[in-house]
Amino acid sequence: MREFETPALEQPVFLMPSLTAGFRQDLIDAIGSMPASRLVGLSVTGFSPAGTSLIELPVVPAITFDGHVVQGGVVGLLADYAGVSAAACTLPAGWLASTTGYSVQNLAPAKGERLLAVGQALQVGKTHAVSNAQVWALRNGRYVLVASATTNCRPFQFVA
Repeated sequence: MREFETPALEQPVFLMPSLTAGFRQDLIDAIGSMPASRLVGLSVTGFSPAGTSLIELPVVPAITFDGHVVQGGVVGLLADYAGVSAAACTLPAGWLASTTGYSVQNLAPAKGERLLAVGQALQVGKTHAVSNAQVWALRNGRYVLVASATTNCRPFQFVA
């Protein structure tokens, strides 16, 4: 009986997304003001009108399980923020989105100096949106793909 041989796969390459300075500042402010955002220390780098987001998180011992590797739930939280905000940034000003579900596949240990999550809206409608997100770890000048996610959300008009 032959042993199964794993094919050699090309390693994914991180591409810094093209973002539009100041685009959807209302959404950047809303995410930055969320207690959960402040608790873990994430920040919104920006958005593009094409439905792309970039969210960053410095790796600090408080969000790890061993002082180095970020706990999987925190990686999921980062993917959730990236995917849902990618969909939300395509909505008119004053509109936000609420997570209805997400699925995360961890691919490698989330360790390094910081994590970067890139979200990309796939389909956005009046009642439902779907996005993908990739979470990358910056380790010694190299980007390593650590998680891939699909997010689902419900758009809504925010009324203060």
